[in-house]
Amino acid sequence: MPELAATSPFCPLPAPRPLPRLFGVGVVVLSLTCMGVMVRQAEKAAGLVAGKGTLTVERCEQRRDGGHGSSASRARTLCFGSFRADSGRVVRDRSALRGWYATGEKVRVYREGHGYHPVGLRYFWSGLAFFFAGLAGVAVGVMTTVVGYRVRTVGETRAAWAVLRRTSVAPYVTWLFRTAGAGTAVCVLLLLVSP
Repeated sequence: MPELAATSPFCPLPAPRPLPRLFGVGVVVLSLTCMGVMVRQAEKAAGLVAGKGTLTVERCEQRRDGGHGSSASRARTLCFGSFRADSGRVVRDRSALRGWYATGEKVRVYREGHGYHPVGLRYFWSGLAFFFAGLAGVAVGVMTTVVGYRVRTVGETRAAWAVLRRTSVAPYVTWLFRTAGAGTAVCVLLLLVSP
Protein backbone atom coordinates (compact mmCIF):
# COMPACT_ATOMS: atom_id res chain seq x y z
CA MET A 1 0.00 0.00 0.00
CA PRO A 2 1.57 3.28 -1.10
CA GLU A 3 0.42 5.21 1.97
CA LEU A 4 2.47 2.91 4.23
CA ALA A 5 5.49 2.62 1.97
CA ALA A 6 7.27 5.77 3.11
CA THR A 7 6.38 5.47 6.78
CA SER A 8 7.04 1.80 7.52
CA PRO A 9 10.53 0.32 7.32
CA PHE A 10 9.04 -3.14 6.77
CA CYS A 11 6.98 -2.29 3.68
CA PRO A 12 8.87 -1.98 0.40
CA LEU A 13 8.17 0.98 -1.86
CA PRO A 14 5.84 0.22 -4.77
CA ALA A 15 7.54 -0.14 -8.10
CA PRO A 16 6.95 2.83 -10.39
CA ARG A 17 4.52 1.96 -13.14
CA PRO A 18 4.64 3.32 -16.69
CA LEU A 19 0.95 4.24 -16.97
CA PRO A 20 0.96 6.74 -14.05
CA ARG A 21 4.21 8.18 -15.37
CA LEU A 22 2.62 8.64 -18.78
CA PHE A 23 -0.36 10.26 -17.05
CA GLY A 24 2.04 12.63 -15.25
CA VAL A 25 3.68 13.64 -18.53
CA GLY A 26 0.22 14.27 -19.98
CA VAL A 27 -0.70 16.48 -17.02
CA VAL A 28 2.54 18.48 -17.47
CA VAL A 29 1.90 19.00 -21.20
CA LEU A 30 -1.75 19.94 -20.66
CA SER A 31 -0.86 22.33 -17.83
CA LEU A 32 1.87 24.02 -19.87
CA THR A 33 -0.56 24.44 -22.77
CA CYS A 34 -3.18 25.99 -20.48
CA MET A 35 -0.54 28.28 -18.98
CA GLY A 36 0.44 29.49 -22.45
CA VAL A 37 -3.19 30.20 -23.33
CA MET A 38 -3.75 32.05 -20.04
CA VAL A 39 -0.66 34.23 -20.50
CA ARG A 40 -1.91 35.17 -23.95
CA GLN A 41 -5.39 35.95 -22.58
CA ALA A 42 -3.88 38.07 -19.78
CA GLU A 43 -1.79 39.93 -22.34
CA LYS A 44 -4.88 40.67 -24.40
CA ALA A 45 -6.85 41.72 -21.32
CA ALA A 46 -4.06 44.17 -20.47
CA GLY A 47 -4.64 45.81 -23.86
CA LEU A 48 -1.50 44.58 -25.59
CA VAL A 49 -3.40 43.53 -28.69
CA ALA A 50 -4.51 44.98 -32.01
CA GLY A 51 -8.15 45.76 -32.60
CA LYS A 52 -8.71 47.72 -29.39
CA GLY A 53 -11.48 50.21 -29.08
CA THR A 54 -14.54 51.29 -27.17
CA LEU A 55 -17.96 49.71 -27.27
CA THR A 56 -20.79 52.06 -26.29
CA VAL A 57 -23.60 49.97 -24.78
CA GLU A 58 -27.06 50.67 -26.15
CA ARG A 59 -29.06 47.79 -24.68
CA CYS A 60 -28.63 44.46 -22.86
CA GLU A 61 -30.73 41.32 -22.98
CA GLN A 62 -30.70 37.77 -21.70
CA ARG A 63 -30.64 34.86 -24.11
CA ARG A 64 -31.04 31.16 -23.52
CA ASP A 65 -28.50 28.70 -24.87
CA GLY A 66 -28.62 24.94 -24.98
CA GLY A 67 -31.15 22.27 -25.67
CA HIS A 68 -34.80 21.81 -24.90
CA GLY A 69 -36.22 22.27 -21.43
CA SER A 70 -35.20 24.48 -18.56
CA SER A 71 -32.49 22.15 -17.22
CA ALA A 72 -30.66 21.91 -20.55
CA SER A 73 -30.58 25.65 -21.21
CA ARG A 74 -28.68 28.41 -19.49
CA ALA A 75 -29.09 32.13 -19.64
CA ARG A 76 -26.37 34.46 -20.82
CA THR A 77 -26.41 38.21 -20.95
CA LEU A 78 -25.40 40.07 -24.09
CA CYS A 79 -25.03 43.80 -24.44
CA PHE A 80 -25.28 45.40 -27.86
CA GLY A 81 -23.85 48.69 -29.00
CA SER A 82 -21.52 50.40 -31.41
CA PHE A 83 -17.81 49.65 -31.51
CA ARG A 84 -15.29 52.32 -32.45
CA ALA A 85 -11.66 51.33 -32.94
CA ASP A 86 -8.95 53.45 -31.34
CA SER A 87 -7.78 54.42 -34.82
CA GLY A 88 -11.26 55.83 -35.48
CA ARG A 89 -11.51 54.18 -38.88
CA VAL A 90 -13.54 51.14 -37.85
CA VAL A 91 -17.07 51.63 -36.57
CA ARG A 92 -19.45 48.70 -36.19
CA ASP A 93 -23.05 48.86 -35.04
CA ARG A 94 -24.82 45.89 -33.41
CA SER A 95 -21.60 44.72 -31.75
CA ALA A 96 -22.22 42.25 -28.92
CA LEU A 97 -20.36 41.82 -25.65
CA ARG A 98 -21.04 39.23 -22.92
CA GLY A 99 -21.86 40.58 -19.50
CA TRP A 100 -24.22 43.17 -18.05
CA TYR A 101 -23.38 46.84 -18.49
CA ALA A 102 -25.33 50.04 -18.01
CA THR A 103 -26.90 51.70 -21.03
CA GLY A 104 -24.56 54.37 -22.35
CA GLU A 105 -21.52 52.84 -20.65
CA LYS A 106 -18.30 52.92 -22.68
CA VAL A 107 -16.43 49.63 -22.29
CA ARG A 108 -12.81 49.17 -23.37
CA VAL A 109 -12.70 46.04 -25.55
CA TYR A 110 -10.62 44.29 -28.15
CA ARG A 111 -12.01 42.59 -31.20
CA GLU A 112 -11.07 38.99 -31.89
CA GLY A 113 -12.75 37.04 -34.65
CA HIS A 114 -16.42 37.98 -34.53
CA GLY A 115 -16.48 38.65 -30.79
CA TYR A 116 -15.54 41.43 -28.40
CA HIS A 117 -13.78 40.92 -25.10
CA PRO A 118 -13.27 43.43 -22.27
CA VAL A 119 -9.92 45.02 -21.51
CA GLY A 120 -9.09 45.72 -17.87
CA LEU A 121 -7.02 44.86 -14.85
CA ARG A 122 -9.65 42.49 -13.44
CA TYR A 123 -9.46 40.31 -16.54
CA PHE A 124 -5.67 40.54 -16.58
CA TRP A 125 -5.39 39.29 -12.98
CA SER A 126 -7.89 36.48 -13.57
CA GLY A 127 -5.82 35.24 -16.52
CA LEU A 128 -2.67 35.30 -14.42
CA ALA A 129 -4.44 33.48 -11.55
CA PHE A 130 -5.26 30.64 -13.94
CA PHE A 131 -1.65 30.71 -15.15
CA PHE A 132 -0.40 30.08 -11.61
CA ALA A 133 -3.05 27.40 -11.06
CA GLY A 134 -1.63 25.71 -14.16
CA LEU A 135 1.79 25.86 -12.53
CA ALA A 136 0.38 23.74 -9.69
CA GLY A 137 -0.76 21.27 -12.34
CA VAL A 138 2.79 21.14 -13.69
CA ALA A 139 4.07 20.37 -10.18
CA VAL A 140 1.52 17.56 -9.73
CA GLY A 141 2.44 16.13 -13.13
CA VAL A 142 6.16 16.20 -12.40
CA MET A 143 5.58 14.57 -9.03
CA THR A 144 3.45 11.81 -10.59
CA THR A 145 6.04 11.24 -13.31
CA VAL A 146 8.93 10.95 -10.85
CA VAL A 147 7.14 8.88 -8.19
CA GLY A 148 5.42 6.56 -10.67
CA TYR A 149 1.97 6.34 -9.11
CA ARG A 150 -1.00 8.66 -8.72
CA VAL A 151 -1.93 9.89 -5.27
CA ARG A 152 -5.56 9.78 -4.18
CA THR A 153 -5.47 10.04 -0.37
CA VAL A 154 -3.62 12.08 2.22
CA GLY A 155 -1.54 9.05 3.19
CA GLU A 156 -0.54 8.44 -0.41
CA THR A 157 0.41 12.11 -0.74
CA ARG A 158 2.72 11.84 2.28
CA ALA A 159 4.26 8.68 0.86
CA ALA A 160 4.76 10.33 -2.52
CA TRP A 161 6.48 13.31 -0.88
CA ALA A 162 8.75 10.95 1.05
CA VAL A 163 9.72 9.19 -2.19
CA LEU A 164 10.14 12.51 -3.98
CA ARG A 165 12.46 13.87 -1.26
CA ARG A 166 14.95 11.12 -2.12
CA THR A 167 15.33 12.48 -5.65
CA SER A 168 17.10 15.53 -6.98
CA VAL A 169 13.80 16.88 -8.38
CA ALA A 170 12.27 17.53 -4.92
CA PRO A 171 13.45 21.15 -4.49
CA TYR A 172 12.11 22.10 -7.93
CA VAL A 173 8.69 20.56 -7.27
CA THR A 174 8.57 22.30 -3.88
CA TRP A 175 9.29 25.66 -5.49
CA LEU A 176 6.72 25.01 -8.22
CA PHE A 177 4.06 24.42 -5.55
CA ARG A 178 5.15 27.46 -3.53
CA THR A 179 5.23 29.72 -6.57
CA ALA A 180 1.84 28.42 -7.75
CA GLY A 181 0.23 28.98 -4.35
CA ALA A 182 1.71 32.43 -3.77
CA GLY A 183 1.08 33.58 -7.34
CA THR A 184 -2.54 32.43 -7.32
CA ALA A 185 -3.18 34.06 -3.94
CA VAL A 186 -1.67 37.40 -5.02
CA CYS A 187 -3.56 37.40 -8.33
CA VAL A 188 -6.88 36.59 -6.65
CA LEU A 189 -6.28 39.37 -4.11
CA LEU A 190 -5.47 41.87 -6.88
CA LEU A 191 -8.47 40.62 -8.86
CA LEU A 192 -10.75 41.37 -5.91
CA VAL A 193 -9.46 44.94 -5.46
CA SER A 194 -9.22 45.82 -9.18
CA PRO A 195 -11.87 48.13 -10.62
